[in-house]
Amino acid sequence: MLNPKTLRRAARGNRGMTLIEIMVVLTLIGLVMTVLATNFLGMAENQKVQICQTQMEQLKGRLDAFKLHYGRYPSTGEGLNALVRPPTDKRGMTPAPFLDDATITYDPWGTPLQYYTPARSGGKAFEIVSLGRDGVPGGEAVDADFSNWQLTAIPGEN
Repeated sequence: MLNPKTLRRAARGNRGMTLIEIMVVLTLIGLVMTVLATNFLGMAENQKVQICQTQMEQLKGRLDAFKLHYGRYPSTGEGLNALVRPPTDKRGMTPAPFLDDATITYDPWGTPLQYYTPARSGGKAFEIVSLGRDGVPGGEAVDADFSNWQLTAIPGEN
């Protein structure tokens, strides 16, 4: 038979964790998750910049196709929408759209890409500009504005 003293001794050896020990473990888990989430979100923003740069490259090709058909790039007033809904040409015909989907005319943050012809600087025929994550002119890092002629590096990276 089991002795009551033996049962009490066995019960003392199987004690659970105290509330303080549980709180320390949860705090450590929270800190690790915060560090991981911060790093992941930073990587996600840089990926959005790269996606936007790829979109600009695709738009450059579509703008060149527009120029082949019309002999000119869309005006600033026509903007990138001229690729989705082309104007009537000199023969009175409306060609098929140069872009099937207008969502490519928006940056990954949901802001419409800006289009200028001629380019604001550099003597180029046109310029496509993203206002960055913040959607307003200016900014630094992923909030910085960048154009299709500045695709060599991600803004804010060294």
